[in-house]
Parts: sequence; C-alpha cells; structure tokens
Amino acid sequence: MRCVVVKPSPEAASQIEVLGELIADSLPSFIEGEYSVEVKEGVIEISTPDVVEVAEVVSRFSGVAYAALAEKVRPDFDEVLQALVAAGEKGIFDNERFSVKVEVQQNLGYRASDLQTIALSTLIGKVTNRGAKPDEKRPDKVVYALIAKGSAYVFTHRYLGSSGLPSGASGSCLILVEPSVRSLVGGWLMQRAGFAPTYLVTNYPSQPEALYRSIENLALLRCCVAKKSLQLLYVDVAKRSSIGGLEQSFSWSEFAAALSVKAAVKEKIGTLSMPLDLRSRSLQNVLRCACREGVNILSPASFLTEEELMVYAKKIGLQRTLPLDVGESKLTVLDDSGRPISDLDEAVEYLLRGVLRVDLIDGFLDAHRLTDELS
Repeated sequence: MRCVVVKPSPEAASQIEVLGELIADSLPSFIEGEYSVEVKEGVIEISTPDVVEVAEVVSRFSGVAYAALAEKVRPDFDEVLQALVAAGEKGIFDNERFSVKVEVQQNLGYRASDLQTIALSTLIGKVTNRGAKPDEKRPDKVVYALIAKGSAYVFTHRYLGSSGLPSGASGSCLILVEPSVRSLVGGWLMQRAGFAPTYLVTNYPSQPEALYRSIENLALLRCCVAKKSLQLLYVDVAKRSSIGGLEQSFSWSEFAAALSVKAAVKEKIGTLSMPLDLRSRSLQNVLRCACREGVNILSPASFLTEEELMVYAKKIGLQRTLPLDVGESKLTVLDDSGRPISDLDEAVEYLLRGVLRVDLIDGFLDAHRLTDELS
C-alpha cells in the first residue's frame, strides 16, 4: 500500500497527536484530493492517492522532520527485507552510490542493524552489475525503512521538513511582514518555533511595488503553517502619509514598531515579531514602546549574517532578489484634512482605525490577486 509517512521532529515528538490534528484540519486548504490521517506509534500515516502533492505540502509544516513517499508493509523481518530489496532494485540507478538505513521505533524481536546489514548485502548482489556500489558516507540514494508498531514504511524519497514545534505550541504572535529577506526569515523562524501567526502588512509611500513584495513573502510564510485559516491585518499607510523631512516626520523603524505594537495590543496578542536594526538610534524608543504596552518583541533574524539569511531564504523558497532590510526613511502621517500629525501614538491610532482584515483560507496564496484586492 502506497502512503505518506510523516516523522515528527524530536521537539514535536511528544505533541504528535496535536501535529496530526493540525495536518488533518489544514490539508483541505492546500489540496483538493481525498485523504485520511492516522497517528500511530511515533509516526503519522496519511492515506491518499496524491502522495507526492501531500508529502510536499506537509513537509513545509513546522514540527515535521520529514514526509516520505512510502510503501507500507507488515513489520515482519522477512517482509520488510523483501520490500527494502525491491525498493532498492527499482530506485537505485546505474553507477549510483547507495546505502540502507533502518529505524525501529520499538522492540520487535529483531535489531535494526541486522536487517540493515542483510538488506545491504542482498542489494550489493542485485545492483552492482549495473555499476552501483555501496557508500555509507556519501550515498546518492538511500533506501529507508521506518518500522513502527503494527506497520513498516519503506521508501527512497522523502521531503525534509523544517522541524521545530507544531503551530500554536508556543502561543500566538503578530508578524510584521516587510519586503525584505530579514523579515521573511524572522517570520519563518517564529513559525518554526511553534507560534501561530497573525500577519500585519502595510504599503509604502512612493513604493507601489513594495506591497507586492510583502505579499510574496506573506505567501511563502502562509504555506508553512498547518492552519485551516489565518488572519491578515492590512494598514494602508501610503494613502494617509508622505515621504519627507518635515518636522512632524517619524523614522520608519520607529513608526513600524509603534504600529505593530498597537496592533498586537488591539488583537490581544502578547508577542510581536519584526526586524530590528540593532544599530539604530531609535531602538531604545522601540523597546520602550513595547515595554509600555506589555508586548514582547522577538527578532530572531536580527542576529544572522547575510550568508545565514540567504541559506534560510533558499530553504523557505525565496526565488526573487530582495534587500536584506527595508532601510530607513522619514514618514509624515496626514489627517483627513491633509495636516501632519505630530504625535506618534496619535498617528498610529489614526491609521489603525482603517485596518482591513482578510481571512487567509487558501494555503497557497495568489500574490497578484491578493495585492489587487488590497490596492
């Protein structure tokens, strides 16, 4: 029987029931096909005709170590051995280096190392005439067997996950999504840490393309969360502001922080994730604002180097070139009569009165369509 087998991350192993429920509830937002999800001893089994699509979707969710396209057999020694050899004969190509890895979840009367050794020896006799050879250190292909109570899963292809904790295990957070690499990576790290996100997106005066870039980042973050629906808060900053050096202007970093903190308070969310410039003169003002309102600001990507940021960005799926950071600018917020608002808190409250709420039901967002809806 062909199925998808999901191995939870070490951090999520104790919450496998929660992870299984999240996967079952959220899959309709990502796929149209039929499926059933069953939590077993240490693994999650998904029965579906669309094994490739489901495995690819589930592997993005936090709390998942990997999702594999597996052949399910009984955990009998001889039957697993036969399945391993059959998978190897079919999956190992000419001149490839290969190995066998067996993991047994509990005591089944035989050792994983014995099964692994016999399967490898048998495969050597089956595929070496095609130029394939065993290589434990740098294999091109690995034939896996994951053996749990009542079932064994044999596979050669798996989608590696991001590990971490299931969504919501650490509570909720508001994520400010900006058109930058640091914003994308920081938001993803928060989700990986088990925070269930609410997203905050703004547009930028004189930068019409920035909103679309933010929505692209939002789409990359949304598809990594095992939730049926998430909420987006959109604040139209460009409509009521201008870029300039007027006396009533605010620095963008300080303004964005104040806006995000106030939005978190209104949503009754105690944790905020946003990029912080640790060298900025306004950093102390930002932290004081958050402390005053009782909001914890986390900025996990602020301590990463450019090289580390790009490694994460590639893993998340970023394909477009983005700046590392938004950059600093001056913003003037205008009231209904077009006059500048000099008080930061007043300016933020004024803009938040026009916040737009969007339910993100689709797991894969259409960035163009959502941008058009918000514009």
